[in-house]
Amino acid sequence: MKSIVVLFDEKNKYENEKVFGGKSAVELCNQAASSLGYTVKTISGLSDVSSLFENLNQICRENDSQSVIFSYADCPFLNKELTQELLDTHFEYKAEYTFAEGYPAGFAPEVLDSGTVAILSELAKTTAAQEGKKKISRKSVYELIKTDINSFEVETVLAPVDWRLLRFNFDCAKKENLLACTKLFELTQGKGSAAELSKTAAECNEILKTVPAFYNLQLAQKCQGKCTYCPYPAALKAAFGIAPQDAQAVMDTQKAISLIDQISQYSGEAVVGLSAWGECFNHPDLYKIIEKILSYEGLSVFIEADGNSIPQDFAQKAAELVNKAAERTNGWPKLMFVVSMDGFTEKTCKSLRGDQFDLQKAVNAVQALEKELPGCIFPQFVRMNANEAELEGFFRYWNEKSNASGGNFIIQKHNNFAGLLKNEEPADLSPLERNPCWHIRREMTILCNGDSPVCYCRVLGNIAGNVFDQGIDAVWKKYDKELGCGGCDEFYTFNF
Repeated sequence: MKSIVVLFDEKNKYENEKVFGGKSAVELCNQAASSLGYTVKTISGLSDVSSLFENLNQICRENDSQSVIFSYADCPFLNKELTQELLDTHFEYKAEYTFAEGYPAGFAPEVLDSGTVAILSELAKTTAAQEGKKKISRKSVYELIKTDINSFEVETVLAPVDWRLLRFNFDCAKKENLLACTKLFELTQGKGSAAELSKTAAECNEILKTVPAFYNLQLAQKCQGKCTYCPYPAALKAAFGIAPQDAQAVMDTQKAISLIDQISQYSGEAVVGLSAWGECFNHPDLYKIIEKILSYEGLSVFIEADGNSIPQDFAQKAAELVNKAAERTNGWPKLMFVVSMDGFTEKTCKSLRGDQFDLQKAVNAVQALEKELPGCIFPQFVRMNANEAELEGFFRYWNEKSNASGGNFIIQKHNNFAGLLKNEEPADLSPLERNPCWHIRREMTILCNGDSPVCYCRVLGNIAGNVFDQGIDAVWKKYDKELGCGGCDEFYTFNF
């Protein structure tokens, strides 16, 4: 059966670095694609999903191909044997779409029937036009098919072990991925089955932990300090003898600016949170710091705030900064905002967030933010015994696209901070087997004085070092120290 290989080249800044035995990721990917024995085409310069499928459809017609093997062009470990298994499955079961499940990203392409490509090309312009207008991503094929998935014959090739919890990405779209790819190539020279490569990666600390993907900064110590499920008030009292409502310390603006420079240089691509502890709105130069973060195309801003603490003019001012900033290269929006609510009724919200909490004010804040920053605002419900009865109501309300957030929301698990708080989880969602904690592997918390706790769950304790004095690299390498994580079940959760 005649097939064609199509590689999509997004032209990222790491794909042509010759760090794989003198070759680049693009060269190795093209080499693997050529070894399949089919014509290989590379496409680039496309922006949205609709244009991608229009091009795929045209290529299939021009080459009289009955199926297309699709991959990004920056995958140095595109595996011939796994690809052949996908093709065998695709043809044997007369599938319209076939993909690998459980393997690390970057090892396998996706296989589509040419007729399916034509249908999807039309869908992206008509009934699934909303999906068709989206920026091309590594999930675009599946996300478009998902809009009408029951209409397609879909097959999967399952990995012998499910490696998804480790969240490997063996492409070169980001610095953290490039470092992981470089180390895996150093260990294997690119040889071995997909399962063997996965096993090697899972056993290598330098692949599991490269550079931080999420930096959570404490811009200001002050907050209302009324949340019943937060360890910060007690920790601040123990460390400094003050309550959050009375705290005055803020991160020095020039040090914050310099820190952002460090973050960009060290991680390349990352999300920078401004809400580690305390409300970032209490920092006098918040907008200057946001503007600095957005000046780097690889960095995005993340803010989590009480729905009542957001200044009325924040949405407009933030939108001005966002709209003039360049598009991101890290795969995330320029700015993401979580509005904490934790209930569906005023009574429950007040019981969890303090008597001063005004639910309608929080809803109005979501509406104002969504108007200026569409698609980037998320009302949040921390699920616990105290509000479990309102989970369904919260879900049903905020799931409606006609509501203030446009259908976006977050249900977050309760965190007992490694035993600092009473466990209020209504259900145990943890995996049967413990895997290396994503927070330790990919996240860094930095307090307003530059101190960095080894883990966010340590709140203000277990300081690994000070990034203002020692730099990010020196402190990050101290994160290898042993932790008493036995009482913590946050290991399977992640932020970014």
